[in-house]
Amino acid sequence: MKKKLAIIPVALLLIYGGVATAEKTAKCPISGKAANPKISIEVNGNAVGFCCNNCKKSYSKTIADAGPEKCQYSGKASKKGTKLVHETSQLVSFCCKNCAGKYAKANKFKAKAGSPGKCPISGKAANADQFISVNGAKTFFCCGNCKKKHSAKLAAKADTGKCPISGKAANAATQVVHTKREAKYFCCNNCKAKYAKANFAKK
Repeated sequence: MKKKLAIIPVALLLIYGGVATAEKTAKCPISGKAANPKISIEVNGNAVGFCCNNCKKSYSKTIADAGPEKCQYSGKASKKGTKLVHETSQLVSFCCKNCAGKYAKANKFKAKAGSPGKCPISGKAANADQFISVNGAKTFFCCGNCKKKHSAKLAAKADTGKCPISGKAANAATQVVHTKREAKYFCCNNCKAKYAKANFAKK
């Protein structure tokens, strides 16, 4: 079967029982360089590839990983080789900059202004006014359409409209994306597949 996408859908992984590997056309989420298919981490059923092991280590630091414990389905001891990463995103807005700062500090966001560079969707020159802030780091786009496409990929949960610090009505202009990554382990690949189907399969 020819691979047409830069990521491998979880459905294919479950059918063929294969190990997720990144496509040669994928880009490293840390450096932006071409990803090495042999250096990857399984996130939400897809292989996220990296250009080198250093970038993989940098990405791994953003993952909450308590190590193998008990399988949530069988209750048996989990195995290290069954690891997958469950990533979730939430849109969050604040009533003021002070609350935005408090939230960032509490969640250990490292502010990275960055520079526009190239749009990750179109490859064109990015616009400094078109960006999405994820955990303090800004990703720039060439236009609003590319920004929307990237936002859709994040599959972030809707904003509540209230500031999580003060509880007051939030200002949409302060909106950011809070992404969490958590390592999951299972006793066997059957339980892993069960979890993937429940959480990552398209409905």
